Amino acid sequence: MPKLDRHIADIRGPHEHAAYDGRADEAEVRAKRLDVIAKAAYNNLRAYSNCCRSTLWALLTHLPIEGEDALKASSTLAGGIAGSGETCGAVLGALMAIGCAVGPEDPTERGTDARRLASSFVERFVDRFGTTRCYGLQEATIGWRCDDPGLVEKWIAAGGPVACAGICADAAQIAAELILDANEFAA
Repeated sequence: MPKLDRHIADIRGPHEHAAYDGRADEAEVRAKRLDVIAKAAYNNLRAYSNCCRSTLWALLTHLPIEGEDALKASSTLAGGIAGSGETCGAVLGALMAIGCAVGPEDPTERGTDARRLASSFVERFVDRFGTTRCYGLQEATIGWRCDDPGLVEKWIAAGGPVACAGICADAAQIAAELILDANEFAA
């Protein structure tokens, strides 16, 4: 498992990528939109403590995506699939948003576009963090994994919630970039 030391400063919170100098060209509007999505995911996790829902909610709120049922369903996926430490909830929320945005309505269709975007998301996330596993991300960011409910206070003191909020922000931003790049949502 690669260490994320090079990312520690980045995951303390979302960083602004837009120029907030009054410019309003298409690229700046897009950059500001991505900043808002990243900040919403970060703040959602800090306030509500569910990485999957926090990431998905930010994307559903700030992009033209329908998915209220998906938001309800996401409640079981925090902490790496029901707290198991497997796939990171922020990753799952981002993938759910991609599915809601470009997945087929017809359940018999394969969903090739959604699968392509999902694959791109996973590739970019792994390039950035080295893993999609919740426990792997915890170990890399705070040095150990919080797999014991008795260690929650230690995890909070070690900055675990802040690190996870930063990961939610990055996951939401990566997913938003891919969704916005899809022809249906070029905005």
